[in-house]
Amino acid sequence: MPKYFDFEVSLLSAELRMWRRFLLRQTATFRDLHSAIQDACGWEECHLYEFRESKGRQALARAPYQDPFDDSNTPTDTKVKLALHFTRKGSKCIYLYDFGDSWEHLVELKAVVDLPGKLKRKLVGGARAFPPEDCGGIWGYERCLAAVGAIKADDFDEIELEEAREWLGDWEPEAFDLEATQKDFDR
Repeated sequence: MPKYFDFEVSLLSAELRMWRRFLLRQTATFRDLHSAIQDACGWEECHLYEFRESKGRQALARAPYQDPFDDSNTPTDTKVKLALHFTRKGSKCIYLYDFGDSWEHLVELKAVVDLPGKLKRKLVGGARAFPPEDCGGIWGYERCLAAVGAIKADDFDEIELEEAREWLGDWEPEAFDLEATQKDFDR
């Protein structure tokens, strides 16, 4: 029977806790984990990313980009199997997405489970919408929350909030539709 990692991913430093939980085959790479996080969280895969140790923050795997100044010898995410890092329940890492906005996600292994069948991944839970792409990091996310009335708007002027409301459209911070997201996520 195939084994699957049961991961929980949550955004760090956000006032409102948002998270996703999914199963990913144990033979997966860090690239598979990247793709799962992008799809589960509604990110648009527009930016560079890197996986780091949760303590010490040493790089584990990175996006396949060519940086002539990168002498870290960090392997690309397609070359590193998750099983090399996630060796037991409670194993963690940091997923840094968008080096400008610096979205840090905590990735935690909750369990290793056996399941019949041949699925590659399955979304099993979550809460709240993740911030809109390119909103400006945690400070920009707080502006988005203030614009839709989810937090106090003391630190923002009304013109700034009105511009944010126009840009956000129908984005709602509490919105997360598990079934709809599963349709695109599950494979």
